[in-house]
Amino acid sequence: MTGTSQQKMPAAGEARVKSPGPRCGAGPAGQQAAMKWLIDCDAVAVPPQPGLPALQRPGPAHCDVPVKENDDPLVPVTGTMKTHPVYSWLGFQHSPSAMQLRAGVLERLGRASRRLPADFEIVVIDAHRTRAFQAELLGYYLAAASTPLTDFISDPWSDAPVPPHTTGGAVDLTLGWRGAVLGLGTDFDAFLPDSAAAALEDEDGSTGRDLRRMLAGVLHAEGMTVIGSEWWHWSYGDQHWAARTGAPAAIYGEIV
Repeated sequence: MTGTSQQKMPAAGEARVKSPGPRCGAGPAGQQAAMKWLIDCDAVAVPPQPGLPALQRPGPAHCDVPVKENDDPLVPVTGTMKTHPVYSWLGFQHSPSAMQLRAGVLERLGRASRRLPADFEIVVIDAHRTRAFQAELLGYYLAAASTPLTDFISDPWSDAPVPPHTTGGAVDLTLGWRGAVLGLGTDFDAFLPDSAAAALEDEDGSTGRDLRRMLAGVLHAEGMTVIGSEWWHWSYGDQHWAARTGAPAAIYGEIV
């Protein structure tokens, strides 16, 4: 399924929202807050996905590995994958006019999506960024932040490593089910401890945990890696990927 999500009311055969579940993101004074960008996976009747391999908590990685660019081109995401372009709705000056990824990454996402059970699909939220947009995004979140964001938003002016999204090899994504674009235990861009990819591993029977495992299974099979602090951020070919996989060099450098 391709297209752009607008989170409209479900038709016959599409996901129907239940009453909100227990995990919708942290709110004031420990209260639960509704998700802003995604539909809480506990609020729809997603079929159980038990018995999947546990996610490992990644250790530290030194990402200043060399880059040996392979010139894989940027290609449009729209038309190949379903998209949910959150940032395009916020009126950023430097937001890209179209989502693009390296061709090899897009091919891997397509294969991974086809491996999912019936009615599930991978949905792309964000893809290639320029440094100017990375800086704008950092400023947007810093203006509202009460805690440091260094584990979540890359330094837009770093050269070692370059910001992952500037390579076209990093992608923010989630699972869709029957038209619902799902939050897997937290919302997208929820800068919380529970957003770490393996943060829900101790929660037996958690829908968010099981869906993160399912997503990881199909993406790991394509050689992709997840950043430890964000379950939605995956990459292939960039310096973070090289550091996690032990590759001698990244194959994707910055595309201006």
